[in-house]
Amino acid sequence: MNSNTLINDLSVVREYFSHNLRTSTAMVVATVSIFKFGLSDDTDNMADMIIESSYFLDVYDKGMEVLFNYVLGKPIRNDKEAFDPVKITGKVIEDLRSSIKEQNINVLCFFEDMKPVETNSYVAKTLLELILCEEIRKCTSDLTISSRDNILLIKKTKGTKNPEIYNIFARFFKEFNIEFTYTEDTLTLRFA
Repeated sequence: MNSNTLINDLSVVREYFSHNLRTSTAMVVATVSIFKFGLSDDTDNMADMIIESSYFLDVYDKGMEVLFNYVLGKPIRNDKEAFDPVKITGKVIEDLRSSIKEQNINVLCFFEDMKPVETNSYVAKTLLELILCEEIRKCTSDLTISSRDNILLIKKTKGTKNPEIYNIFARFFKEFNIEFTYTEDTLTLRFA
């Protein structure tokens, strides 16, 4: 990797995680402050917000480690085992059900004929979680996730901008024989 690419990649990764970690941390701090000063009686909703922000912090923490190691050429944890993208997708949707409900969005899933694939499951899971979190966070209406054969397809709201970090995701996935492509309204993961 040439030095200009390295500098650009480091800048993209730093900016992406800096923004998302600050956002999630600010949500936890604000919610705890509201709770501490008794400014709201809705403790269940506040607890959901803290749990969800903590979930995002965990996803971004793992993603940051994996992507900085990748960009810097450092060793990456290699869990070569069966990876089930449908199972991971279902788990992320379940974990973010409060956000989905609060944003009043519809997440529609149609899964068929997709078998687990042998790959670095830690990297694949981490990147898929980041993609799903990104798309759910910025969704404004409907998100349709479907699978068929060896493809996971995410149809999203047209006009939502793809983050620059997706370019790095695509190169990284390629090293594990996973093709990640994206357009303005569709993300596709093709597993070899």
